[in-house]
Amino acid sequence: IVGAMDTPRLRALIAYLALHRHAPQTRHYLAFLFWPDSSEAQALTNLRKQLLYLRNAWPDAERFIDISRQTIRWRAIDEFRFDVAQFEAALSQAEATTDEQTIHLLRRAISLYRGDLLPECYDDWIFPIRETLRAQYRRGLERLVQLLEEHRDYTMAVDYAQQLLRHDPLHEPTYRQLMRLYALNSDRAMALRIYHTCVTHL
Repeated sequence: IVGAMDTPRLRALIAYLALHRHAPQTRHYLAFLFWPDSSEAQALTNLRKQLLYLRNAWPDAERFIDISRQTIRWRAIDEFRFDVAQFEAALSQAEATTDEQTIHLLRRAISLYRGDLLPECYDDWIFPIRETLRAQYRRGLERLVQLLEEHRDYTMAVDYAQQLLRHDPLHEPTYRQLMRLYALNSDRAMALRIYHTCVTHL
């Protein structure tokens, strides 16, 4: 849905409502948040225009978004699937399961993370959410690699450790972990190559 919207501002507004779906947002707060340098009247006008654009671009928008004169809120309906919510739910479930199920849930969570949240958005409100998701993704990957190593599934552990390294190419512990995994998998040549890559990057 978000990707189909015409403008970055409209995409950001929809994303904000979805991310804050557990509580209604007042029009005045949204207007101030998205147009902080405008007068109150102009900011509210800008918000009304965005809502008009939303209705034009997405005819059944009000099935998902409750728009009243005072507040706007994302509706809690079963048809709605939100990758951020699914990502966080899988990580949360992984915290309370046994190893085998944990691996499955962590792999699912990792597959749902497609990179930074709305990378084209530079609004102040999105940065802490974006960084929280990045940190959750990193911790999920680290735990998954650890569990796979404990299960001696070194090949898959290497794959996810490489993914972790792409996420943060300057994270020295990941290089050490990769070297150990390659060594455990009897691949000394790759362990040495990872060492030289680490030296080059750091």
